[in-house]
Amino acid sequence: MAHASGRREPARTRRRILFFGEPATLAHVARPSVLASSLDPEVYAVAFVTGADYASIPAEVGLIVREIECIGSAAYLRAVASGRPVFPLDVLERYVQDDLREIERFAPDLVVGDFRLSLAVSARLAGVPYVAISNAYWSPHVRVAFDVPVHPVTRLLGPATVNPLFRLLCPAILAFHALPMHRLRKRYGLPSLGFDLRRIFSEGDVTLLADVPELVPFAEHGESARYVYIGPIVWSPLAPLPAELLHLNEPKDLVYIAMGSSGDPRVLADLVEGALSTGCRVAVATSGVDLPASPRLVTARFLPGNEVSALASLVVCNGGSPSTHQALRAGKPVLGIPSNLDQLLNMQFVTASGAGAQLRADRVSQRRAGDLVSAMLGERSFTQRAQEVAASFQAYSSVDRFKTVIQSLLAEGADTAPRSGV
Repeated sequence: MAHASGRREPARTRRRILFFGEPATLAHVARPSVLASSLDPEVYAVAFVTGADYASIPAEVGLIVREIECIGSAAYLRAVASGRPVFPLDVLERYVQDDLREIERFAPDLVVGDFRLSLAVSARLAGVPYVAISNAYWSPHVRVAFDVPVHPVTRLLGPATVNPLFRLLCPAILAFHALPMHRLRKRYGLPSLGFDLRRIFSEGDVTLLADVPELVPFAEHGESARYVYIGPIVWSPLAPLPAELLHLNEPKDLVYIAMGSSGDPRVLADLVEGALSTGCRVAVATSGVDLPASPRLVTARFLPGNEVSALASLVVCNGGSPSTHQALRAGKPVLGIPSNLDQLLNMQFVTASGAGAQLRADRVSQRRAGDLVSAMLGERSFTQRAQEVAASFQAYSSVDRFKTVIQSLLAEGADTAPRSGV
């Protein structure tokens, strides 16, 4: 059942914006939380809809939070690992009804969603403009190569053996995952989006790309006018910086390891031991994973990623865009440990920029991790490229660009009369 928390709802005369963060991973709740909390409460009435998994994130920044039933992060990660559609038709049907109920209750002038795919139907049925948050590599206008995600078969046979077959079958695999949305839209009398999963993942009246074109460029223009690069949306936990990191007097490199909510926790110990074997100091956001003690190891369940990235010489993460953006914004190179398709796509562009390298989660060993950490710390070009990417990030303020987009959309809406709702 929905409930509200946080600051009092602003006056009804303000423009009303309803945010949806699908709690598949932390990032899909954190990114819209950053954007929502940037809005002036004197100008906008804002509410945030999400599931229980990460509801504390928008609540911590004082947003009105309405919890609804979602599949949750654990179910999402199981579906991804097994290759099943994340949102089958029955789930999408329920999501549409939940969306419509929340839209009717809040009566927004605009809806913003991060990975809430059902909004491509529900917002249209409700007649409310829909702004989607996505990544540029999920746009059909960006040229990518699809690599096989980590799977029991890749662990057994190796990705190099499986990848040629995966690429051959990839169009059919993407179509299989797009089928539930095709059926949903047909049921509601909406035109099909086709069977390219990227079109479904990036559908919106306007789609905000949390990237920069210097890193993830469009290969063609087409209908790209509705896609807007706004730059990285960087979020960091409200966690204290450990005292051991406040005054780093030793001339040792610091390696920061954070695998996030969608990283493979089974590889964390090997990554830590590999990094320690190089003689570095290592700071780890454990997310609750127990690690053996070491005098050169600093651990905490959560760490303030922005601050630790700034202190580090190298950041090791799951390869997803939120973690890599955090490191690159600080001008620090990235060692990505990707396992799912989203992470693999993102790391294609990070490695192509020269600002990082990757070690797939199904290829991690203590020796491989240590060798790669040592090689990256010894090669100055990684840091130079990371600093160049950081410079490109400086030209993009995601919150400012977001505000420009919504102001334009709201100005286009002729009906500025107060809407009914609760």
